[in-house]
Amino acid sequence: MIENLKVISVMLKSYILTIGRRKKYTYGNKNYDKKESRQQIYTLAQQLTQNMLKAVNATVEVRGMENLPEKGPVLYVANHKSIFDIVVLVSLIKDPCIFIGKKEIAKMPVVGTWSKDLGCIYIDREDLRQSLTAIMAGINELRNGQSVVIFPEGTRTHAKGIKDFKEGSFKLATKTKVPIVPIALQDTYKIYEEKKGIRKAKVYVNIGEVINQEQLGKEEQKKLPQYVQTIIEKLLQEITFNSED
Repeated sequence: MIENLKVISVMLKSYILTIGRRKKYTYGNKNYDKKESRQQIYTLAQQLTQNMLKAVNATVEVRGMENLPEKGPVLYVANHKSIFDIVVLVSLIKDPCIFIGKKEIAKMPVVGTWSKDLGCIYIDREDLRQSLTAIMAGINELRNGQSVVIFPEGTRTHAKGIKDFKEGSFKLATKTKVPIVPIALQDTYKIYEEKKGIRKAKVYVNIGEVINQEQLGKEEQKKLPQYVQTIIEKLLQEITFNSED
């Protein structure tokens, strides 16, 4: 209960204190520059996520930080355990990035506003046409130099393993040929979903080496979703061994 209040307090405080700066760099700025705007908003969002993790006393053990690129465009591909996956990733990734996620995020108080300001893209998985439109929007963002994060499982799973990656989301990679950064997340669901309330937890992140598509063989390029999934499964195994049950 106390952790819930702490995190809500941090979110509300940040929301109020950053209204002016977010307005300056988004909807309130007549001289809007998308790249500069997202850099500024992302910096604010990174401060928020780091403060949220501190408020809940969450410990984040990270491997492979040296594999994170200084700038994009790159496609970050991660497995999905929790709504706190986004919080953890933003707190770690310095390269300003936007997320492709389910449409329900847009309706979440405070979180939806931050996502909108960052320029995140929403998918309605029950609407194939809309999903394809969202993927095309992501492809355009990557082509214009914007880094993007996807969770190709399409849904969260609290199991130690991961679900099969959906091939459609990998059009973001195959149509742009941008580098791919594989990321494994473990135990993030223990921060919130496990007890249906925010609590202290230790979570694990394992960042793999950058995948340059041009250096892959024809078979690996043909089966890119399976290839990346195999890499993330191996990264996940390395941190599952150390994670608490």
